[in-house]
Amino acid sequence: MPFAPTDRFPAVIAPLTDPDVPTLVEHALRAAETPGVDVLEWRVDTLQAFLDADHTLDTHELEPVRAAVTEAVETFRERVSERFPVLVTVRTKAEGGSADLTDAAYAQLIDHLVSFAPVAVDIEWQRSGSQALIKRAKDAGVCALASFHDFEKTPPAEYLYSMMQKMERDGADVAKIAVMPQNRTDVLEVLSVADRAQSKLTVPVITISMGALGKATRLVGSEFGSAATWAAVGALSAPGQLTVPQVLATLEALGDA
Repeated sequence: MPFAPTDRFPAVIAPLTDPDVPTLVEHALRAAETPGVDVLEWRVDTLQAFLDADHTLDTHELEPVRAAVTEAVETFRERVSERFPVLVTVRTKAEGGSADLTDAAYAQLIDHLVSFAPVAVDIEWQRSGSQALIKRAKDAGVCALASFHDFEKTPPAEYLYSMMQKMERDGADVAKIAVMPQNRTDVLEVLSVADRAQSKLTVPVITISMGALGKATRLVGSEFGSAATWAAVGALSAPGQLTVPQVLATLEALGDA
């Protein structure tokens, strides 16, 4: 994976979902010191400024968010090693997160985050303007992770694979899908998409089947070519997510840790 600090496959990504900067930084320090964690994911959408919003935010309403982001970045640089990779993510309500933003506000916030030169940025691929955001990130030397989430269902495998092909064509450095299974066949479909995509695409791929039914993909996805898995140090950030020790135990048994 472009932002993995080691050659271990898959990369283990620990999410940070704290609403205030002091707690966020303490969580980051704890996660960075946890054996087996390769990457920190900062979920910007869990900041209190988003949790307090009672409507869809537009560009002229982003100042409290930008201020909180700037404070967090400055504190990160002081207290968390700059060498530890950080993936920044603004997960919108449309894809299961806490940020309610217009397309213009989302683009402006991603642009603001890219200006701080994180190692990687998540870009919701189906949002308007995603191609321009991918280009903006790449021009700044930031790894562009294109993502798609469906918290209701698992679209057909052919559709998911085609989507990942398009992500690659749009210039994404990593192509990610995370979908909700309705049955065990859906879980197998997601693993089949990983297997096909990793053999055909030139960029790393990540495929996740969410919820309790899809937990297996978080543990054995790498056996089918998925380049990363999310694992918690503290609070979970997605349904079906597991803890770092749980994931490492499985990776060690499979010979991937």
